Amino acid sequence: MPTLTALSIARPLLEQLVARPFEGWVLGRFERAINLADAGGWVIALTSPELGQGSFSVVVAASSDFFNEFAVGQQVRADQDGLTVGRWYLDWSTAAIWEPKLAPPSQPLQLDAAIIQLLKPYTHWPDPAEVNTALRQRLGQAAAQFTQAITDHQTDARRVAQAAALLAGLGNGLTPAGDDYLVGAMAALWLDNLKPLLPEIAKAAVTQTTTLSAAFLRAAARGEFMEPWHNLAQSLSAGDVKSLSLALTQVAHFGASSGRDALAGFATAILSLQE
Repeated sequence: MPTLTALSIARPLLEQLVARPFEGWVLGRFERAINLADAGGWVIALTSPELGQGSFSVVVAASSDFFNEFAVGQQVRADQDGLTVGRWYLDWSTAAIWEPKLAPPSQPLQLDAAIIQLLKPYTHWPDPAEVNTALRQRLGQAAAQFTQAITDHQTDARRVAQAAALLAGLGNGLTPAGDDYLVGAMAALWLDNLKPLLPEIAKAAVTQTTTLSAAFLRAAARGEFMEPWHNLAQSLSAGDVKSLSLALTQVAHFGASSGRDALAGFATAILSLQE
């Protein structure tokens, strides 16, 4: 049996695997990533290094032979030491453990004019080139209501959750645009020390969307985000315009449009909360 050694594994994922083994199937296969899921909505992502680390990811430097070994629906078993699929064994017993939880800023965020100028273009959402007119109107209206809720009702998690539910599952694909927008907004709320809102947002959204989107939303509720978000948060906290610009580009390039949708939620929320 050919064996590969993983480069890293997310800390929460490893803790789950220590508690109990994973028995599931291949949810989706892509050029640089494989998503696995079980009946309870537990998701594991196997990704190539160029995608960076994630909150429920194992990073593996592998040839196309490895990723091509997977077929959608194929059964997979994993435990705290590794994963078996087909003729392959992926060993993560010695992999580096990565922490996906965003470090909170050492002091309240203060956005200067240059940073605001960088963020503002991402608030023009949704992109007319990405969605049809009817969906664009629904997304825009739902986003406006959500933004109003987080600015007017910061201490009322129920009101914020009701507004989040309007965005949940809205859009197409494995991670609909409305969910991506929520994930980005949740990153902003985490960095702005409005953490108590996050579990309620996730609770309102996860039952209305896809398995993969629900996994991202649950992770965001715990303050756990993909590696490019960590670069963005560090740059924002430091007030470093150059590195922030690079970090925004990193996030924007995730998925077909998921990164840009998430940045729309992040930029709109962070700027609204600064007003």
